[in-house]
Amino acid sequence: MKKIVKIMLVLSVLMTMLIVPVSAEDVTYTIRSIVYDNTESSTEAGDFYWDANTFSGFLYMIKPGLSSELLYLHNSVNASNTIQLGDTIEEGDLYYISKPQKKKTKIAGSDDSGTFMVDDVDLEFYYLMGFFGPKYVVMPEDPSAPSQGCKPDKIAKILLESDDKKNVASGEVWELAGCWTLVVDQVDVEGEKVWVHLNYKGEEIDSGVISSSADLTNMEKTYLYKDSDDYPVFYCTVESVFSGTDTNFAVFKYAYLRGDLTTIENGDTYGIFDVEGFEVPALMNDTNYAGSNDQTVLNTGDDAVVLSSNKAVTLNPDEQIDLHGGLYLKTESGNCLKMTLWKTCTIKVDNTAEEENPTEENDDIVVVDLAEDSTEKEENTVSSTQDETEVQTDEETEEEFTVESSVSAPGFELLLGFVGLMGASVIRK
Repeated sequence: MKKIVKIMLVLSVLMTMLIVPVSAEDVTYTIRSIVYDNTESSTEAGDFYWDANTFSGFLYMIKPGLSSELLYLHNSVNASNTIQLGDTIEEGDLYYISKPQKKKTKIAGSDDSGTFMVDDVDLEFYYLMGFFGPKYVVMPEDPSAPSQGCKPDKIAKILLESDDKKNVASGEVWELAGCWTLVVDQVDVEGEKVWVHLNYKGEEIDSGVISSSADLTNMEKTYLYKDSDDYPVFYCTVESVFSGTDTNFAVFKYAYLRGDLTTIENGDTYGIFDVEGFEVPALMNDTNYAGSNDQTVLNTGDDAVVLSSNKAVTLNPDEQIDLHGGLYLKTESGNCLKMTLWKTCTIKVDNTAEEENPTEENDDIVVVDLAEDSTEKEENTVSSTQDETEVQTDEETEEEFTVESSVSAPGFELLLGFVGLMGASVIRK
């Protein structure tokens, strides 16, 4: 009998531990590059750089195999030799480069022969680039002809981009992202038209009427809201309209929404870097960095944001050299130079989200691959908060990214049933 009581007590303690929720905390993790080792025979003399192939903290778009970022060390001290322990990378010789990459939008991917000119804005292509890791959309020189190129001095985070279908009933509010909502005011089933208005922080910003008629072009099927410089802020298409028993509703697709613009100017400072310009310097001509096509080759004069170091950096042993946005160089102790590029990232966790929305599914899923030898990188489609990031927006309205936390207890029901059986056994005896 005493033995059974002891077992019951142990099981009760275990069950209590499973019932008490674990308080979630912000998740911090680090990403490491390959090692620069000047004793390796494969290490070439002269300049050296890390790109998305050798450092997974940089943006890599798996489809269609594009990257944009690299950290470039110009060896002006020992140009005929490898970089040595104790060498000083002179001021201006450490570069951060990001080259925008032209890519088809999701709406353009639906029809290669379609028309995507909406209110003098061409939605067929856009430019994407990483900026110290996170992905940004870059504003083109001419919104009506994005293929003409872009100067990467105006960038914005993508808040929403999806080719999923969304059903919205007449009078219903579609929660987009970042305090933006789209309201369906009225659905005209016979005319196959939808009247919508766009809100920001509860205030109406714009409205329009779009049609789902099959014989109309994409231009007339698409609702677009643009800013005063004709840069698209939000757009979506209406695929079809239906009449239900209680209400009418419309089916939307290809929704896109960007955040506030960040302006990058010559002389701006980001950590130990100053903005030097927006063209690839001759020093890096013909540099073939991570990717699978000719778009990932740097040519003199290519559009790119170019940052150079504003102070000298000495590569002493066992030292951490902070760069910007959670990026840092780390050297090992010893008699030869072994150094790596690191990035510290933080995922903000909302402890109250599970209590407030116990049944709501979390649409934002963050997958973190900590395998150091992995060569395949997931495209950054969600924005995790980066430590020490100093990018400033024109309007400080961006919300902190949160991940809902849930505590599961696998096998809990089985344990509860076992405790019940044991209790019944004790009572019977």
